[in-house]
Amino acid sequence: MSWRFIMFVAILLAWADIARGYKVGPPLSVEKLAAESDIIFKGTAVFGGLVQDEWFKPYSNFVAQETQFKVISVIKGGPPGAMLQFRHYDKSPRRMGHCVQPQYYHFQSNRTYIVFAKKTERAGVYRQLWVNHKGMEDQGVLLCSDDQPVTAPTVKETLWNELTVMLRSDDVSNVTYAIHQLDQMSGGGHRFENTQDFDRTNVLAVVHDLMEHSASEVAQAAIVVVGSHNPYLSDERTVFWLATVGGAEAPGIGKMDPKMKNTGGELYEKDLVIIADSNAPAETRALAIRALGLVRKPVLREAINYWLADSEPAIRASATVLLADYPAPETNRRLIALASDSAPEVRAEVARAIGYSQQKELANVLGKLLADKDAKVRKTAAMSLLSFSPKNEGIAEVLRANLENAEFQPLFLNALARENPEPYRDGLARAVEEKTEPTNWWGGTAPAFDAWDILFKYIQHQPVDSVRSGKLDRYLDAIEKVGNYSSSEPRDIYAFYVQRGMSELAKKFREKANKAASYDLDYFFKQVDQNPSLYKRE
Repeated sequence: MSWRFIMFVAILLAWADIARGYKVGPPLSVEKLAAESDIIFKGTAVFGGLVQDEWFKPYSNFVAQETQFKVISVIKGGPPGAMLQFRHYDKSPRRMGHCVQPQYYHFQSNRTYIVFAKKTERAGVYRQLWVNHKGMEDQGVLLCSDDQPVTAPTVKETLWNELTVMLRSDDVSNVTYAIHQLDQMSGGGHRFENTQDFDRTNVLAVVHDLMEHSASEVAQAAIVVVGSHNPYLSDERTVFWLATVGGAEAPGIGKMDPKMKNTGGELYEKDLVIIADSNAPAETRALAIRALGLVRKPVLREAINYWLADSEPAIRASATVLLADYPAPETNRRLIALASDSAPEVRAEVARAIGYSQQKELANVLGKLLADKDAKVRKTAAMSLLSFSPKNEGIAEVLRANLENAEFQPLFLNALARENPEPYRDGLARAVEEKTEPTNWWGGTAPAFDAWDILFKYIQHQPVDSVRSGKLDRYLDAIEKVGNYSSSEPRDIYAFYVQRGMSELAKKFREKANKAASYDLDYFFKQVDQNPSLYKRE
């Protein structure tokens, strides 16, 4: 597996799990989940204990468990009797550190669940559906808030009824659980973590009433769902939205849907404004404002001006990022003024708003924020700056002025060199050799590898005579120091030499690379020998 990408934490659950070395599939629809099951039952967990079962292969920090259930209703499958046993993985009480994670469930005694299960060879004993967990990590089990029998005619209606009943629970954790489940099952959140089982507008209708719940955690969970997980809601999505709306390449950063709509924000815009203007805690009010991201209704402009004057920094910050939806000369003047706000969270949102609205005219403001005393402000300014194409001279000027900024080396160098490598060859070579890495970075492709890729592609496009003349030896030496990312890089370097008739260099590089490799790298060099023309890095 290639390690060329150093991915941002929580980029996408499915891909993160693949990087950890085990297969994670997308969640199944309710129909497919039901089809996979031999039995679906609602039951109350009575007690559990360890079990020996060959089906459950050993996993570090996890154990095979057998939980006994008192059956309340059988939704699918034959009647198992008043009691049944369900075998499943669970966390070990002595769990330590990070490890490969199977599908596992932890049941609380006297709590009720809906369980999807497979038969075993023993009567009355069932097991979990699969070994590897899905994008929805708890899929296959649903917590219930009561022990009432199931009356709905279908599995989907049963789950809907259980979750909507749970929304009315006095237990805050029950309510937030139900909100999260309804969100995931109606297309909310990351696309590898959700299904389309429930109509989104129906979910929004039952969740939006909870935005004014007395418990802040419930109100905020509901607001996030109504806000459609729009990129204005959290810092974690900033880099992905900038990669989506920006005009520059963002190596190693995934993109979001550029046509993303905030359906909930559009439907319940007035309710969100009421919450933003209420006596709710500042964090809840600020979240309600962010939940209006991408709504872009002109009527909100007056409310934004009002929030920008609020004494709470969190409110001003939320209103500031919302300015990205209203690009205009007046907006730019407000952003310039807000860049001097006393609160660092407001200044960070200025940088984010400039990137989200792609206002290249404000490149100098981003340059100013790169020197801010707050590290988060500087990082957001750099992130935003790199979303712009350096083909614009104003952007390029700020990038050039910050080439020696140790916090972001060699990110700015790579951005400039990607457009025109010639003036930056020496810098790229140093970045490759020294494995330079930013000290205030948000993730993506390893910058040293990105520098190598830019430099190698540049050399590939040089005339053969120029490459063989010795004029580029400084850079040939650098590309050979690529590091241990994958077999592709040494293979392509070797192919480059072979293609240009540089047989002596090819031989020396091959010998050196083989000695340094911890695996059979020569296998890939032999592939090049068979047909060198197949290996070009474009």
